[in-house]
Amino acid sequence: FTEMPTDNFVESSFWNFDALFQPQQHPARDQHDTFFLQDPAEAPELPPGYTAKVKKVHAQGGYGSQGYKYEWRLEEARRNLLRTHTTSASARALYRLAHQEKFTPVKYFSIDRVFRNESLDATHLAEFHQVEGVVADRGLTLGHLMGTLRQFFTKLGITQLRFKPAYNPYTEPSMEVFSYHKGEGGSPPMELGGPEGLRGP
Repeated sequence: FTEMPTDNFVESSFWNFDALFQPQQHPARDQHDTFFLQDPAEAPELPPGYTAKVKKVHAQGGYGSQGYKYEWRLEEARRNLLRTHTTSASARALYRLAHQEKFTPVKYFSIDRVFRNESLDATHLAEFHQVEGVVADRGLTLGHLMGTLRQFFTKLGITQLRFKPAYNPYTEPSMEVFSYHKGEGGSPPMELGGPEGLRGP
């Protein structure tokens, strides 16, 4: 794995949400969950050809999806925010990869800061770190993903894993990863991350 660039804490709604096919009326875009910026309030530009393709999939569908069937708005996609996850950096990395003259399989990772408008308490802050990995190649299966996740958590000393199907708007199939550990009185399962999943073309 090589580290992908994740140095832009300020992100457009396009890369943070739209390019990941999260609809513009999704609750995660509410100011109660996301920190939107006032200055600069909008991204100066978005990739025109790609933006048009993303708009079409949202509004009409494509690539096997029926879309969300709503009026997609460029103004909403241009809104700046403090990124809510590092998956926006993964979307940018995959966009760059798709524009290479010749496809080369890659393995990327990142560990960086993200921001959510959380109610502060003993277990929640407005910022935290997210670990992210992307593997791009032909012929990958859900088994490859599960094997990679199992190896990752095993290296952290977490070996008793369970995988559960889950919904994620930008990966299909998707799953959540849980760990079971021995503890006094039978500790409950601990969610490790997710949803994780495979992303289509």
